[in-house]
Amino acid sequence: MKSTLVKIIRSPLCMVLAAFLVRVVYSLITRSYHFVGLWDMFEPANLARSLATGRGYSDPYVATTGPSALIAPVYPWITSLVFRAFGVFSYGSGFAMVVFNSIFSALTCWTVYRIAHRVFNETVAVWSGWLWASSPFAIYYSVDWIWESTLSAFLLSVLFLLTLEMEGNARLTSWLTYGVLWGIAGLTNTAELAWLPFSGCWLAYQLHRRGKRFLTPVLLGAAVFWITLSPWLVRNYVVFGKMVFIRDNFGNEFRSGNNPLSQGVKVANYDMAANGQIFAVYQHLGEIEINKKQADEGKEWVAQHPQRFVELCLLRFYYFWGGIPEKYDNADDPFAPLRHLKNLLFLASSLLAVAGLVLAIKKRVHATFLFATVLVFYPLTYYISVTELRYRHAIEPELLILSVYLLWSVAVRFLPHRQPVQDEVMV
Repeated sequence: MKSTLVKIIRSPLCMVLAAFLVRVVYSLITRSYHFVGLWDMFEPANLARSLATGRGYSDPYVATTGPSALIAPVYPWITSLVFRAFGVFSYGSGFAMVVFNSIFSALTCWTVYRIAHRVFNETVAVWSGWLWASSPFAIYYSVDWIWESTLSAFLLSVLFLLTLEMEGNARLTSWLTYGVLWGIAGLTNTAELAWLPFSGCWLAYQLHRRGKRFLTPVLLGAAVFWITLSPWLVRNYVVFGKMVFIRDNFGNEFRSGNNPLSQGVKVANYDMAANGQIFAVYQHLGEIEINKKQADEGKEWVAQHPQRFVELCLLRFYYFWGGIPEKYDNADDPFAPLRHLKNLLFLASSLLAVAGLVLAIKKRVHATFLFATVLVFYPLTYYISVTELRYRHAIEPELLILSVYLLWSVAVRFLPHRQPVQDEVMV
């Protein structure tokens, strides 16, 4: 009986199944899939509505605004298929998207387990997997948001795992797969591409230090990556008459985060979706031109107020890692009654992860370069524009693993008689 229980606890499959059941049952009990009056708050859902009703990839808001590249296309396209099958903005579509999000959030238990097991040990892997399965934040973004958050977290964790497993691997088929997955990730959450140069260069270096060929695999992976992106890039060029690299909304994000009223979060008065006057200009000029206008105004303001811009970047840095202050928080957030606790947990998880990274570097744990670079470079775009709590979700799996590693290390130090066998790989 005991051995069976141990096997269940150590089973990644059980983690995945438990995580999925928790998310779906929670959604059924709370009816979170009843997105009544909320669908049009989600830009991916509005884009999916346009796709499902034959208007193409357009109109990310309630009103007609024309062709769009506001959001990377993978998630809205998947949502549009659900709308075609279950109805636009229906309860059936809401539940289908909750199930979709929950599947990928649950599968992240498996990638979390595999990453932690490969870099650290089984104890860290088991605790990381089960903590992800029961994480309130992971559950929340699975069942209360029609967004790509859970898919992004899964894709980045898959790429992190694949990077580890491809160390020293010069097989062209592996690099072809790597390039395709990076292309899909870029078309899902473009911010994740900030980590691509570091993961790719790390793999190339691992081949070089082993005396293996690296130029051909790297070039193949890069070529396949661009081929995967090319249909969307061609579409953007044909529709807009100019090159648009996946998304075109940076200008609006930059301006709504850098202006005289900014306190480190998005300011509605400068957001084209919230300010009626700017939105009217958006409808008149189109998405490309309004974002160019917003970007120019943002750059002009930054040039005139460089010190304030630095202060805002530091504020956004803190908000990314420590949580959004209560006065700026979403009043409809189900965590609202526990705002202080939520931000405390958010900040604590950041501090634990950073401490875990520092400890791993000190102990010369292999592949800490990958953890360090994803933590440093993924958030850079958000520091200079705007940030929200959900933006961090893509790297939460890696943060969780580092936090568990730190806690395991502390437990080992103070409970030496219970110390498990450590199977970390040293360099």
